[in-house]
Amino acid sequence: MTEKKLEVFNVLNFLDKGYELDYILKEGNFGTFSSADECVDYLIENGYLSKGDNSAAFEIISKKHTVAQLKDILRENNLKVSGKKHELVERAMPILSKKIDREFVLLMDDEPEEIKLTDKGKEFLKENEWIDLYMFALVAFRFSDYELFYENSSEDSFHTALNFCDEVLSRALISNQFIVFIDALSAKAHVYAYAQDYESFLDYDLQRFILGLNPFNMDSKTYSTYEIISSANIINLKNVIDHFDFGNLKKRFNKIWKKSNISNITVPKNISYKILMKALSGEDIEVLNFDLRERYFNEKFLGDGYE
Repeated sequence: MTEKKLEVFNVLNFLDKGYELDYILKEGNFGTFSSADECVDYLIENGYLSKGDNSAAFEIISKKHTVAQLKDILRENNLKVSGKKHELVERAMPILSKKIDREFVLLMDDEPEEIKLTDKGKEFLKENEWIDLYMFALVAFRFSDYELFYENSSEDSFHTALNFCDEVLSRALISNQFIVFIDALSAKAHVYAYAQDYESFLDYDLQRFILGLNPFNMDSKTYSTYEIISSANIINLKNVIDHFDFGNLKKRFNKIWKKSNISNITVPKNISYKILMKALSGEDIEVLNFDLRERYFNEKFLGDGYE
């Protein structure tokens, strides 16, 4: 259920945060479902969502079944059996609705149709709250890889995410996978942003900018589609700089440049900083990227013999 788990979490999480289901389904991407309707049907059938104002149905089930009977039904369907009777009834409703009698149908038909999160859906969100951080910071990496990493971690969600980024950074550096490396830097920045540590976010996004102008490895095929200055990177940096005062930006830039240990400079430090200031001031990113290609990159990364 790996990929399906991600899709289920996203729908339930947005619903829990107050978004309308129609909006969620319209905006969503349901890779393992053929349609949004199939996704909703799955969530209802598995008890994550309830359809309709089920007060009448709830009362019927509660009267017709004892706590012991409800627990037996839940146990047979591999569902949680603890809790008070009203919790058991709500958890069992998606199952029992398939076996309803005529009285139940008539009552359901009179009720307005509304889809809402069930207790089981809320339990699912709580058990998988780590996915929220994945969606915020780590979507550049396969969910199945991160899920396995998380399951084998003894750390909390925040430190597990940082450790995952560090592992990706280390492997990318060893294997000369530059694009993966800067994606991991950006991801690590966003992990800190998720924890509201915006100063660390600024440092790692600055490093991503600096290394974007000074790649340690780049073959001609990768370079043909490479965005030297990332628009998203500039937006992130500008948002933090505009909202927080973390001291002199040039001093911080120099510190991060030194920390980056650049062994093969493409764009010198003083020029890199000037380009950063131009990008932050609103100059056209496409024009800046074109100028960088012409002045620094084309000869180096399209020249004969470059690997």
